[in-house]
This record gives sequence, structure tokens and C-alpha cells, in this order.
Amino acid sequence: MQKRKFLLFMISCSLLILADNPPEFGPRVSKGVVENNEIDEASGLVASFKNIGVLWTHNDSGNDNKIFALDTIGKNLGEFTLNNIENRDWEDIAIGPGPDAEKSYLYIGDIGDNEAQYTIKYIYRFEEPTISVGQTPANETINNVEKISFYYPDDPRDAETLMIDPATKDLYIVGKRDSKIRLYRLQYPQSTSINILAEKVTEFTLPNDPEEEKPFNYITAGDISVDGTEIILKSYRNIYYWKKDSDKSITETLLLNTPEILPFVNSIDETQSEAVCWKPYDDFGYYTLSEEKVNYNGITLDFPANLYYYKRTSIINSVKKNFLQNKFILEQNYPNPFNPTTEIKYQIPAIRGNDNANVQLTIYDIIGREVVTLLNQQQKPGKYAVKFDGSNYTSGIYYYRLTVGNFMESKKMLLLK
Repeated sequence: MQKRKFLLFMISCSLLILADNPPEFGPRVSKGVVENNEIDEASGLVASFKNIGVLWTHNDSGNDNKIFALDTIGKNLGEFTLNNIENRDWEDIAIGPGPDAEKSYLYIGDIGDNEAQYTIKYIYRFEEPTISVGQTPANETINNVEKISFYYPDDPRDAETLMIDPATKDLYIVGKRDSKIRLYRLQYPQSTSINILAEKVTEFTLPNDPEEEKPFNYITAGDISVDGTEIILKSYRNIYYWKKDSDKSITETLLLNTPEILPFVNSIDETQSEAVCWKPYDDFGYYTLSEEKVNYNGITLDFPANLYYYKRTSIINSVKKNFLQNKFILEQNYPNPFNPTTEIKYQIPAIRGNDNANVQLTIYDIIGREVVTLLNQQQKPGKYAVKFDGSNYTSGIYYYRLTVGNFMESKKMLLLK
């Protein structure tokens, strides 16, 4: 009996150690060619937690003032124009919380400055649009875009990395062309009425680049995980990883911890890649996105833009599991389009303890008329699946809405007969 207890104790310790060790990731997998040909110079990438299966990106300087939505195999989901906003040199996109705690926001960093000539830089903040995997590609205009204007305490400079700390809502900008990497912060709440002085919070160094035996500090993209515990920064050659402890800030983590170098295939089509982001659910891997036009040894080469993925192969630690368990999740129905049946999955978080909550799942037609209530009952925290049979309904677009207390979320689905 004592031996058995000891064995169980050792197994538990081993699992805890494994879960807290640096994560392991599998080889690069091509998820697909980017369908929308307008995405030819991607400079930023984020994965949505609100819209499961949706990625957001944008093009670099001199392009239209648009963001693009695609799914996790590169299929086009639409483009959204930012009204009365210029793309001077958009370099990165971040996703996270904002002024309304119940909503998800996108942040566009107009922070590029190759010649260090612009004193004022801009970050554009707006509510994340609602979009569904499998829908007809959207073409919409986003109004009510907030402009956060800021300047550096030192000289004007180039940067290509914008990140948001989901715990504090602070914005972080990582410099690109310095011998030591400079980290700047815009503390929440960020004013939209005056020019903000960015706070230079630290300088840090990277490990030596394996090819040059010295640091390669051209950081082109970065992301903080949705639970705030992991940071990745990408250069043209490597992807660097930091694990952030709960009692440490973003600044302390980057300054005091030596990063791990994660798998990255520096193929020709990714020699100028400027896009990386965490997947905020399932295995918590990371995506990269290549560019269509690559300058290689003075020659411009054309490649199809590819979406790549590196799957996490190590055990997901308890922090991430608890994070997911404390979130409402309404998944995209599957299959979609469907005929005649489809399944809708959702999760009720454990933040209510073991108390039941009244759950409603309702179907609406394209003009907002209620079609049928699939569910209206008390349920405990957990994961659920409900089937919808469209045999008695006509082909077309429908919406399904999950309501639990103050939480409400809708998604679109397509019935094709």
C-alpha cells in the first residue's frame, strides 16, 4: 500500500514537472494557401477567441485600410474597411480586452517607420466583428474606430510588434532596429484625446542566433497568449518563447528570463514573414503566415501566401485548462453548410460553482424572426451539444443564439438543400 501511494505521488510530481517545463511543438504543417489574393504582404496575425476558427490579418504599408478574416485553412471569410483611417505603415495586429469588459477588441499598430521620420505613431482600436467559419465572405465597413496617438521618449523609431496584456490591458510595442531590444508600454486606460508619451520599460537581449553566433534583433511580430502566461516574439529567422509566471509582469519576464527558441522553418517564402500568433484553444499551438512577394538576393519572387501551424505536443498545464473552463464558448455548428442536420456545441463556465444556470439556445432566420427554441432549461457548468434538424425549413442563412444570464452570443449557419 505504501509503495502504491509513493508511486502515485511520483507520477503526479512527474506530470506537474512536465506540464511546467518549456512546451514542445511539432513540425511545421501547411494548413493551406491563403484564398484571398489581396493578402499579399501580411504583416500581423491574430486568432479569435470570440469567433472560434477565425484569424485576422492585414497588409503592410501603402495598402488599403482593410483587415481580412480567414479560417484556419486559409479560406476567405471577408474584408473590413476601417472608415476614415489611413494605412501609413500598419505593422502588427493584437486582440484582447478593452473599454467594455464583455467585448473583444482588435488593435492595429500603425507603428512602422523605416526612416525614423514620424514622431507620432498610431494604434487603432475597435470592437472585433462577429463572423462565422463557412459563411459567405463579408465586405463591410467598420465605423467608430478609436485612435490612440503616442510618441516615444527617445527618438522616432521603427517597430513591427504590438501586443496586449490580457490581464492589465496594457499595450506593448517592441522596437526593431536596436542592438538591445527596446520595450515600450502604453498603460491602460489609453487616452484617445491626447498624444501619449510611451513608457520605455526595459531593454533586453536575445540568445545568439545559431547562424551568426550573435543576437539577431529584427523582431517582426509577437503575441501574448489569451491566458497571459506565454509570450512569443518572431524575427526573420527565429521564434522566441517566454513563460510568464503569475507573479511576474511582461517587462520582468522579457528582461529576466532567457527565452527558448521554438521550431520555425525559415523557408524562402518566410524569409520576410512578419506574422505569428497563438491559437487560443485546443492544443494552444502557434500560426505563421508567409508573404506572396519575397525579395531574395535582390530578386523579387512570387509565392502563394501560406498559413502554417506548429501544434503543441506537450501536456497543457493546469493554468490553461482552468482558463478554458472559466470561459463561455459557443462553437461554430458542424457541419456548416448542412443538410438537414447539424450540431451546435457550447460550454458553460465553472465560475458559478456548481449552481445551475438557465440556458437558452434559439434559432432565428435572416431577418431576425424566431424560428425555434432548441433549449430553455437549467444546466450545470460543462460542455454540451445540441442537434438542429432543418428538414422542415427552407434553404438559407440562419442564426443561433446562446443566452446564459448576462452572456449572449450569436453565430451564423447555412442550410443548403
